[in-house]
Amino acid sequence: MGLARSRLIALFGILGWSAFASRAWAGKNDLELLNLCPRAPSVLANGVAECSWVHRRADGWITGPVVPDAQGREDFRSLMSELGVVLAPHVPMVADNLGISGFQLSAELGLTEISHNQRFWNGVAGVSPNNPTATRPDAMLTTVGAFVRKGLWLPVPTIELGVGVVHLLDSQLLAWQSYAKLAIHEGFHDWPIPSFALRGAVSYLTGTDQVRMTITSFDLLVSKGFGLLKTARVEPFAGWSLISIFAYGGRIDATPSCDAPQVAATPTGGVAPNPDCASSQNGTTNDFEANFSFPDQNVITRYRVFAGFKLKFAIVFFAAQYEAVFAGSSQDGSSANARDRSATQSAISLSSGLDF
Repeated sequence: MGLARSRLIALFGILGWSAFASRAWAGKNDLELLNLCPRAPSVLANGVAECSWVHRRADGWITGPVVPDAQGREDFRSLMSELGVVLAPHVPMVADNLGISGFQLSAELGLTEISHNQRFWNGVAGVSPNNPTATRPDAMLTTVGAFVRKGLWLPVPTIELGVGVVHLLDSQLLAWQSYAKLAIHEGFHDWPIPSFALRGAVSYLTGTDQVRMTITSFDLLVSKGFGLLKTARVEPFAGWSLISIFAYGGRIDATPSCDAPQVAATPTGGVAPNPDCASSQNGTTNDFEANFSFPDQNVITRYRVFAGFKLKFAIVFFAAQYEAVFAGSSQDGSSANARDRSATQSAISLSSGLDF
């Protein structure tokens, strides 16, 4: 038992180190939402293509605020929908609670399918905006997580709480998660009656300033346990979920290679500080007009069905789950009426740890 405990502690140490060291590992799955803007030839002297939502006069002066077009708003909503499913709370657990004295430590691995060839997945760092078909994101995104769960007596006798963190590999993205599970019916293990539970969970995204995202799930679970060779216990489970994704755009610079404060400090009539700026902007705050945000989204809703099993031997357990999240179709409610074009996503979740 001491060996199992030490191995689990080592695993948690590795997960924690990889998650918190990820700030130095900015990778291909980090958000780069400016990539959702198609490139067009620039009127600047260098002729380099820039975001087509930036409108300039012939002398390079930006003529007004940058506003994402209808396609850009739809791509943003669709990307937030599929990324939200990747980082949503998964459910590799049974309906029965841990009990008043129960305590669980677990490590989790998730593999979630995405529509990696769709244009809305251009919005990650691994895709080149000038040649978006050259390199695409992986078809499955991988997450690792660590969780602590505890059964409680209060406020009701059948409550279970859990907290944890999930890290999207090849990125700085962390999703901080918590949940509460209420067992509606449990404990009749010798009768042919399943257990039922309700679970509410929340996931809060950190690691990017380009979007603020909160994901919630409301889950219905059913499970039934069976003894296995009088030494172990296997418990199949299944259920249904409503996933709600709340996404709010952060400030993005549509001309990142031109430093607006530097341009403002450059004397008028002189040479632009670099070829990605226009000399007509010298001494002005005009380049700040290139800062923009994607519109805040009405709630994005997705529906999920899942099934799996938990296998327990002594205090060691292993759980596996398959889920299918149906294609999105919600709209943002704006005049552009941007629609969620996400596809059906499948996911596999594996969890292992100790039940005390």
